[in-house]
Amino acid sequence: MVYNEEMETASKTGRWSMRVTPAQDAIVRQVVASSGLSLNDYVVSSAIAAAANDLADRKVFAVEADQWDALQALLDEPPVVNGKLQALLSKPSVLESQ
Repeated sequence: MVYNEEMETASKTGRWSMRVTPAQDAIVRQVVASSGLSLNDYVVSSAIAAAANDLADRKVFAVEADQWDALQALLDEPPVVNGKLQALLSKPSVLESQ
């Protein structure tokens, strides 16, 4: 499942219940007070951002041995010369001309 904007507008039916220490509560409430978000919105958005980051780190691309060998063969081939790209990259960039 990928988190997207549609999930923002869906009705909220789930409920989380968490226990925190007084120190944990104080630091989160300090951030909430200066952020303009509700405690609920802050905790949920932070949890969603952390979860999306964790999921992104876990993506694995598995291929069969013959497919892997074919990919390696393509990567080992010499690069194809692209004249138009070569000409474009030989010109100074817009940032260099100012």
